[in-house]
Amino acid sequence: MLSRLLLLIALLAAPTGAALAHAQLRAASPAVGATVTTTPTEIAITFSEGVEPKFSSIEVRDDSGARIDNADPHNGSEGQTKLIVSLLPLRPGVYTVRWQVLSVDTHRTTGSYRFTLSAP
Repeated sequence: MLSRLLLLIALLAAPTGAALAHAQLRAASPAVGATVTTTPTEIAITFSEGVEPKFSSIEVRDDSGARIDNADPHNGSEGQTKLIVSLLPLRPGVYTVRWQVLSVDTHRTTGSYRFTLSAP
């Protein structure tokens, strides 16, 4: 009886542990929802765990839907938790950043956010 109860507790706890293993956005530059006056040359996103750049992407689109990144995701010098993509020259406007990452433990997560580039 006790072994069945312990097995049930272990099974109920397993999904919680797996959900915590996904790479989640911790910080971004430009920041989520930010208005910036200096034109960024890259988007850098820091995740809660390491990500695989070969199987991950960051897409940046302007307000007309045109893609304005260079499709070159790579890890930052800080290690596998940062994913960076370089940008084409930007003009003032609203930009949408969409990311899809495969974490080093093989879990896939996605998300998006916006930032605004205002005229200086």
